[in-house]
Amino acid sequence: MKTNSEIVSPQAHLQQAFQQIVDALGAHLPSSPEELPQLLQAGLTQLLTATLQKERQFYLEDHPEDRANGYAPSRTVDVGATPVSFERPRTRQGGFYPAVLPKHQRQLPQAYQDLLQNILLEAKSFAAARRTLQALNLSYSPEQTEQLLQQLYQEAQDFFSRPLATDWLVLFADAKVINLKDEHDQVKTATHFLVLGLDLQGQKHVLSVATFWGHEALAAWRQVFIDLKNRGLTRVLLWVTDDFSGLTALLQSLFPNSSHQLCTVHLLRNAQRQLNPQEYATFKARWKELCAASSPDSARTQFLALLEILRPANKAWVEHLQARTTQYLNFLQYPAALHPHLRSTNLPESLNNQIENLRRNAGGHFHTQREALIKMKLLADHLCQTKWHRTCPTIITHLAALTGQFQKRFEAELDPQKFLTQNF
Repeated sequence: MKTNSEIVSPQAHLQQAFQQIVDALGAHLPSSPEELPQLLQAGLTQLLTATLQKERQFYLEDHPEDRANGYAPSRTVDVGATPVSFERPRTRQGGFYPAVLPKHQRQLPQAYQDLLQNILLEAKSFAAARRTLQALNLSYSPEQTEQLLQQLYQEAQDFFSRPLATDWLVLFADAKVINLKDEHDQVKTATHFLVLGLDLQGQKHVLSVATFWGHEALAAWRQVFIDLKNRGLTRVLLWVTDDFSGLTALLQSLFPNSSHQLCTVHLLRNAQRQLNPQEYATFKARWKELCAASSPDSARTQFLALLEILRPANKAWVEHLQARTTQYLNFLQYPAALHPHLRSTNLPESLNNQIENLRRNAGGHFHTQREALIKMKLLADHLCQTKWHRTCPTIITHLAALTGQFQKRFEAELDPQKFLTQNF
């Protein structure tokens, strides 16, 4: 392992290392700098702190005569336009200084940021990333890199099993088929289950990420929902999912006072597949009209009338929809401005699309369950620090209406004084 004294210029070293990794990884990297993923930047504070602590640990293993001596006062470096605060680890003899940290600059080298991003996200697998680090003769050995990855894995496990708030306004659930290697190095089909939510302040969160072998199954959904309940989730105003067989009955059994909204984007896609062009044009036009209906009852009447028009040539499909009329129209119970936010599973599907990009970058499949979970945690961190950092203005505007319906729905279960004094 290289000692600190062997490194003349940390920034020059890192810039040189990044150029080497570009040459080494070649085909696995984007074709232009603009395509470099920015997903790790949001979690850089946590990763930088862990990296500095590990680097001191490795230094002390090579220098048993020295000892840890706390941390230097907090300082800030800029990662792009984002300030990152941290405390630099020290040693008693003063011989240690982190190689990745510029001594007299406030700008963390872009090379370091790009290096981390490409190692964890653009390398075909974490094993390939470790081999690349070893080939570049960087300061971390394969064993030390494994320790860092294991720490990230533990943090991801803790995050996706953390205790949850009792009450939620809206939860969105979606499942996606992925390809994943098992413990025998065989690529198999697995299903990734994702649950996102709006809390009582309208803030978005990733509640659950779970992977089960095989295709989407009701038994797997049951495990996902029971896990949420075991972690503290009790009351949900509205669930939003796609139309998977048995899901409505399952949610009703586990969350009897919650409403269930089926994704209307999937409804229109299915209509296009089921109907001939003329029938689909009629369906699409009537659907647009009922979405602007003066009341939920009026919309329901229009929807049932539309189904009667389509029934003669599409009996089975019409009966399927008729049995789910309430679930497809539940979004109409809320303010019109909120309808686009409540009637589809676009929110979790947007995150699943990013997961799909990671799968493709990894060569068509995730190489281990650990790799998949770490990358999903990094995606969640990125969203919470960027797109989800501020609450949607439309949701803020109509938050009182949502919380009012929540209170009315669960009035018998809530402590009125405690609920009404919460800061919305």
